[in-house]
Amino acid sequence: MDPQRQQQLNWLFEQVFIAAQRVHDALGRNLPAATYLSCLAYELEQAGRKVQRDIAVPIIYGQHRVDKGAVIDLVVDSLVALRVHSIENLTQFQDQEMQTLLRVSGLPLGIVINFSVPSVRGATHRIMNPAPRV
Repeated sequence: MDPQRQQQLNWLFEQVFIAAQRVHDALGRNLPAATYLSCLAYELEQAGRKVQRDIAVPIIYGQHRVDKGAVIDLVVDSLVALRVHSIENLTQFQDQEMQTLLRVSGLPLGIVINFSVPSVRGATHRIMNPAPRV
């Protein structure tokens, strides 16, 4: 990945993290994930980011196309896939799920955020796609 793209992705990660921290500071923890998702999208939009919600990613299996084979919670600036959770702990499952979403979507960066924790700092996982198509 070229250094300019890497710098852009680093900056976007920072913007998402700042927005998530604002949402968490305002709402606290243990609300439904959909609440955090909506507020995070709003916060990012207020910061001037282009946010798409519930993006369907088609899956091709042989000659069969599954139009909504996977769904990404939020896509930021057509580069970053976000998954928002409100669970006790993130596990490898959520990271592996994001790796799959990145593989099928071609997006270069994925971020998994859990809001049901005292601080989002340790509950924000950054996952890079080794073979992005975007």
